[in-house]
Amino acid sequence: MQTSLAARRSLMLGTALLLAAPALSMPVVAQEAAATDIADESLRQDAITVYGTANPIPAFEYPGQVTVVTREEIDVRAPSSISDLLRDVAGLEFEGGPRRSGEGPTLRGQRTDNVLILLDGARQSFSSVHDGRFFIDPDLIGRAEVVKGPASALYGSGAVGGVLAFETVTAEQLLRDGETWGARARLGWQDVSGESLVSLTGFTRRGAFDGLASLGLRNSGDIRLGTGADLPSEDSVSSALLKGSYAFSDALKVDASWQRFANEAVEPNNGQGTLGTGDSTLDREVVKDIETETLRAGVSFAPVGSTLINARAVAYRTVTSVDEFDATVPRSALREIETTGFSIRNSSRFELGSYLTVVTIGADAYRDEQTGRDTTVAGQVRPGVPNGESEFTGAFIQSETRIDTGAGEFLIIPGVRYDRFESTSTLAPGQPNKDSEVSPRIGVTYLPTEWLTVFGTRSQGFRAPSINELYLDGVHFNVPHPVLGPRSGVFATNRFVSNPNLVPEHATTEEFGFGVDFKSVLTTGDRLQGKFTRYESDVTDLIDLRIDFAFSPTCFAPPRFTPCAAGTSTSANVKRAELDGWDFDVSYRNGPLSLNAAYGQIEGTNPLDGSSIGSLTPDRLTLTGSWLFAAQDLRVGARLEAAERFRREITSARADFVTVDARDAYQVIDLFASWTPEVLNGVRIDAGIDNLLDENYERVFVGVSEPGRNVKVALSWQFGG
Repeated sequence: MQTSLAARRSLMLGTALLLAAPALSMPVVAQEAAATDIADESLRQDAITVYGTANPIPAFEYPGQVTVVTREEIDVRAPSSISDLLRDVAGLEFEGGPRRSGEGPTLRGQRTDNVLILLDGARQSFSSVHDGRFFIDPDLIGRAEVVKGPASALYGSGAVGGVLAFETVTAEQLLRDGETWGARARLGWQDVSGESLVSLTGFTRRGAFDGLASLGLRNSGDIRLGTGADLPSEDSVSSALLKGSYAFSDALKVDASWQRFANEAVEPNNGQGTLGTGDSTLDREVVKDIETETLRAGVSFAPVGSTLINARAVAYRTVTSVDEFDATVPRSALREIETTGFSIRNSSRFELGSYLTVVTIGADAYRDEQTGRDTTVAGQVRPGVPNGESEFTGAFIQSETRIDTGAGEFLIIPGVRYDRFESTSTLAPGQPNKDSEVSPRIGVTYLPTEWLTVFGTRSQGFRAPSINELYLDGVHFNVPHPVLGPRSGVFATNRFVSNPNLVPEHATTEEFGFGVDFKSVLTTGDRLQGKFTRYESDVTDLIDLRIDFAFSPTCFAPPRFTPCAAGTSTSANVKRAELDGWDFDVSYRNGPLSLNAAYGQIEGTNPLDGSSIGSLTPDRLTLTGSWLFAAQDLRVGARLEAAERFRREITSARADFVTVDARDAYQVIDLFASWTPEVLNGVRIDAGIDNLLDENYERVFVGVSEPGRNVKVALSWQFGG
């Protein structure tokens, strides 16, 4: 990907203008703040990372980049999908097009399988090219966290690109001051897909017990794209959450939760397709019954006054299935993944003079079991979905040491993890894939003053090959016969070929940067905070699906021109890839004024031939500003997303470069508002217009247009006592 100097200057100029805006508005801000005595403290609180290290620390002090999205921000955005919720995070993008059932994350150039997804600490292992990875309604999320860069030292396989961690909403987040119980009803509507939302949540906290129950229904139809065309899509989503905790004493607490997501979707077999793939099977509309259930139980033990014991254990089970029914065949095809896991960890605190150290030791184990079924295939074995299982066990140790030197404070975080894993399949008996890995990481933060931080991290991550990649089998796709043509009804087949000898992917990443945190810059109580990061990743043995499309000689042999094959598809290790980029996140708060700027840039290269490699995205800048009219209990704002022109190049047979993917630059403007009228106690209205100018733009792949103008509104009513 090439970025012009002029384009980069324009992006930096936009950021400079955003940060200069406070100076222009300072007198008005001061008058408004003085008149209303509104400090908007919720926007000033330091973000805390829970998943970046083994113990919560301020995100500003973390030696890397972490983005935290709060419940308040979720309500304001009124998201329909996970991509709506996290669209402003620098370096994070979503493949798969506008359908929620096709979305998969890419983070810093690493594709979906290289991004670990957690739901209340439970691993979400379901992964399918055409069916997406997110099976939770955004209305149930109370907090989201994005950890960027390899996190295998804590989480093992699958965290090469980073971690997306979601926590379901809690009673504490919804209860107002003085309340012990409450209920919340929420209605929503979005124009671009005709989506409606109805949800009801009840919650309580009495003595040692707190609990929450929530039910939601979300229905939507075809999605109107920026091209003016309608993308075929029908969703009927139901979601439920039941959770609670009980404190037996100040030291002992237990908690449990059950979360269910179900979606009956009508769409093409390929949920990532747009207006037709050309494959008669993938383009047929099917009914998809999508279901996921997560059961989780945990116990915490931290004796009062003890510095050596602060323990936490969690057990969970997640079952996700996608059952596709094609009435024209008829055909039923199932993919189901069951994940069962357990984790335990303990943190101990040690103080010696100016040294404060927290040592955390942990272990976990989990098992993924996949089942595939196709009613039209002999033996009902579904092509490309091998029956099999993977087992993982791991243990880690990490320390967090703070040293006050008198000339500033150091935070040093070394850690290392050991993992063993084994995958087997009935399709390849006697050919298990097993290995072990050691994943070290060390991060250092130096805070010479309270307003400056300088940090650096070196980490190694890995991802074990999945069951799908190891044991691919059956038909990948069919194409019309090259001589007889499509009307003959004779097709050439591209078949999967298994590769049980795949080795794990590895990534070594070096990251460094700095952060600033200025308080009372222009007026008393304002705050300017930002972090800037540069990173470089050396990826070896990258697992990639190689499609060798070539007609066999028999396709051209008269008189019958059969049999006829169209090549093979197999997973293979790419020797080496280099990914590098930089990003920043800057915010300014001044009474009713809130400003944010986020920028991400990523380049990926195969050092052997110079070709673009990895899941690359355009350089992207997001500017967000809002103003609180305290007298009216109203916050209004706007968002600008600007992306540079994108070009992806590979080497050709003539050893020159050819462009295989090119997209135009785009600029998208959104408006939003949130109103909590005092006269209507408990009522809240969140509204917005996405893609105000109805731009036709492509975010990820050429030909995959994004939704057009979208008017949305959500009405909430909360009461309690």
